[in-house]
Amino acid sequence: MEQKYLMRKLPDWLKTEEALAASSKSHQYLQMNINSLRRLLGKMKQTTPAFKAKSSSSMRLVYFVCLAILITLSHSTIQLWILVIFLLAHIAFLPGEALFRLWKVLTRVLIFTVIVLLPSMLLRGFQNSGIFLGRTGILVLNLALFLATTTSIQLVDALRQLHFPKTMIQTIELAMKYTYILGKHLQQQIECVQLRTIGQKVNLGLFGSILGLLYLSSKNHTKEVYEAMTLRGYGMDVKNKVPFHWKKEDVLLLLELIVLVVVTTVLR
Repeated sequence: MEQKYLMRKLPDWLKTEEALAASSKSHQYLQMNINSLRRLLGKMKQTTPAFKAKSSSSMRLVYFVCLAILITLSHSTIQLWILVIFLLAHIAFLPGEALFRLWKVLTRVLIFTVIVLLPSMLLRGFQNSGIFLGRTGILVLNLALFLATTTSIQLVDALRQLHFPKTMIQTIELAMKYTYILGKHLQQQIECVQLRTIGQKVNLGLFGSILGLLYLSSKNHTKEVYEAMTLRGYGMDVKNKVPFHWKKEDVLLLLELIVLVVVTTVLR
């Protein structure tokens, strides 16, 4: 009896069932952009790497740069084969999620490279193009290994330990922090557009106005940050010394790098 009495008291618009409007392609495109931004901002905000390496971040940076130079200067299959063996030995310790993400990035880069080099392959043959593709794939593996073991905070600390110019370090640090802030602003604006246009078609030309609003908000935010830094006495004379301590893993990584340099030089 009580349920019947309550049903009689409810208004008619609460008793009727309405089907939700299907999301349009433009809304799906907005959601894809929001998801991509969330993943990117999550990676930028990440304070712990996917694989916690035992070596220091400065030694990993030196290893990454030197290995990239060796890969770029390699012109024979034997040199690339030796480099990829050492590189795969390090990649084998990465977790499964990082390996899956690495495989996806590697596949996309190689497909894009093949599309760009397809006219050259058809005219000049596949020999030089094959070495170029192999070199590109190994460079992507090297970059993925460095990103999986080193965060942006560790990268800045490594630059300080290697005594890079202070202006360069502060520029990189501010650029990474401000890129994260811009990404958050862009995510909020796209989410506002998505909520205000539920059940409607979104004109993709609206992204131009979103970028304009992003520019204006970033311009105002830049002024506020600059004034706050000036009031707090932020200057270039601040000395942040990060001591460097050799580890056993750093010595092993350095010996491995020396062996690679010697072997690739002999085989040239």
